[in-house]
Amino acid sequence: MKLRISCAALAVTALFSQGASAFCRTTTCDPNDPAEACQKDANGCLITGLPLQWRSTCVTVGVQQMGAPKLNFSFDQVADVVQRAFDAWTNVNCGGGPPSIDVKLIGPIECGLSEYNQNRGNANVVMFREYDWPYAGAANAIALTTTRFDTKTGALWDGDIELNAATQSLSIGDPITGDDLLSVLTHEAGHFLGLSHTLDGTATMRAIYDPSRDGDSFRSLEPDDAAGMCAVYPITRKADTDSCENRHGFSAQCGADQPPPEEEAKGCSVSARVVGARTGALPLLLVLGLAAGGRLARRRRIV
Repeated sequence: MKLRISCAALAVTALFSQGASAFCRTTTCDPNDPAEACQKDANGCLITGLPLQWRSTCVTVGVQQMGAPKLNFSFDQVADVVQRAFDAWTNVNCGGGPPSIDVKLIGPIECGLSEYNQNRGNANVVMFREYDWPYAGAANAIALTTTRFDTKTGALWDGDIELNAATQSLSIGDPITGDDLLSVLTHEAGHFLGLSHTLDGTATMRAIYDPSRDGDSFRSLEPDDAAGMCAVYPITRKADTDSCENRHGFSAQCGADQPPPEEEAKGCSVSARVVGARTGALPLLLVLGLAAGGRLARRRRIV
């Protein structure tokens, strides 16, 4: 199994036109891998690879049971913000109805790791990193979303959102006293659902969030965001399944803490290889930028 980490963005090779919209969909092509020779269009969207999409009409997202103790964010507080962030996307009007996918909040989730298990249960988790942000070169990132998918079809299999409470300041509610958690999670929810960054300077999926300037503007979607959501999940889409169940089943526990599969318990070896498919992984971040005069500004690039 090959797990890739990249900051990819989107559209499928000219199979459809985005018209005046600038939204970008995430694809299977990894722009950080020279061997893949990913290409972009005039909007900065990838036109190489297959677009990512959850192939069901329903997907679940869970909140890690600890919440964020260091920030005094309880599980219930975080769960409420997560629900509101995804509701912004699923309540979009796609010209006669909502997008053809629902996001159901579940939890609490025991596992505090971003992982994907090939032969045990899984959960899509929102979690905080309060004491360590283990991503080299991204110390100033606010959040990271990692998705796992079938690189031969673009089908999304798993997604986790990690929030950097180790080096960044996050805020719940009003007044906003740091990086607005609802704004950050609404942006990350767009990545989770298959969208990448847009050149539209007003959209929630734009790459830069400046809390002193943008405030709570990322909490609600702009027309470009809505157009992207409806392109990924049009009301006429024929989903593969109506099931909300995670791939390989659901578990609130990390893979290492789950009971071994029956085959392992009998002493048989189990291959983690998926026949006919590779897997890939994509993420997202937020980085401090230099303001005029070389002073660090509270600007974040959302990756």
